[in-house]
Amino acid sequence: MKVILINNQSKIKLDLDLIREVAAYISDKFDKDLKSELNIVFSEGKEIRKLNKKYRKIDRETDVLSFSYISDKDKIGPGASSYTVGEVIICPEVAQSNILKQDENWNLNLEIILLIIHGILHIYNYDHEEEKNRIDMESIQDSLVSDARRTFKL
Repeated sequence: MKVILINNQSKIKLDLDLIREVAAYISDKFDKDLKSELNIVFSEGKEIRKLNKKYRKIDRETDVLSFSYISDKDKIGPGASSYTVGEVIICPEVAQSNILKQDENWNLNLEIILLIIHGILHIYNYDHEEEKNRIDMESIQDSLVSDARRTFKL
């Protein structure tokens, strides 16, 4: 899967090369099709707040939103050169504030990677509304974060 990073914010400095490398590694665990694409968008707080209000009816900033387009895959013609499986929209400002709730071995790169994993899981129909689903999703999420930490020495 091709990962496309779009940085629409300037308040928080991001290691986009590392994020792209880790995101590609993680996304390939879900889809190895070279025609598939995943957009990861880094957004200012006010923009993610607008999206959160519009799509979730929650009028506040959030750390991550995801939009799945997987059901559209069947509508793509056989000659298409690529298709977008989804978008993960992350607010680095909120991500940075999340770090304060973590242990001392946590940093912004790990938080961004966690949010990317969380968003990808939603794209592939995982959710955390019910207790059993939350436990399953968190288990996969924790496993992928541990894998990324080992592989990329984070």
